[in-house]
Amino acid sequence: MKTRIRKNNMFRRVKRMSYSAVFLFAVLLAGNASAQSHEKNESERWISPAKTAINVCPGGVAFGFYSANIEHLFGENHGLVLRGDLETIPKTYSDAKIDASGKAMILNYRYHIGGGLNSFYAGAFARYRKIKGDGTLESGDFDFKLPECTVGLNVGKRWIWKSGFTLNFALGYGYAYDELKVNKSSQAAIDAIDVFRDDYAFMNGFLGEFSIGYTF
Repeated sequence: MKTRIRKNNMFRRVKRMSYSAVFLFAVLLAGNASAQSHEKNESERWISPAKTAINVCPGGVAFGFYSANIEHLFGENHGLVLRGDLETIPKTYSDAKIDASGKAMILNYRYHIGGGLNSFYAGAFARYRKIKGDGTLESGDFDFKLPECTVGLNVGKRWIWKSGFTLNFALGYGYAYDELKVNKSSQAAIDAIDVFRDDYAFMNGFLGEFSIGYTF
């Protein structure tokens, strides 16, 4: 029974990751086409003089996810982003009622295709995330740490109004590596954590952003 459940979870994980990869590829193609169109009309496009943008993701607060980032533009095309994430995770991802939270730091390079912060971009990112949690089973309590490193590619678009208000949308995906560390380990605890990993962290290579902020 456990083998069948794990196979089903793995199938769902691969299916969701495949959908994400296809969606990211489609966004990349659309972004490139739009960027080429913008380049043809470069003389008509307003390029923001702003060099720095500070953004937050207000939509994630309702789900216990808090994120903020700052981007600085070097020259006309090269952007460097530093981002921090904090996530509180509901106790609904396993029968062990795992209480968990996560922290992450992301470094993201963006090449702004049209020049200026208010343009389409493509780039690469590196993320370090650590999830810490504890749970309770009939066999006893346990706690664990799940450090994770991810490197990948991303695409996106930033809009800037002349007031300085900015809106940013980005999607990315990469290769993720994690290493589970469990205290008071038992097979039941490992099984419960595996369920948690399959149901919560199934898209650990994914990186997304839909944020608002201010530029200067």
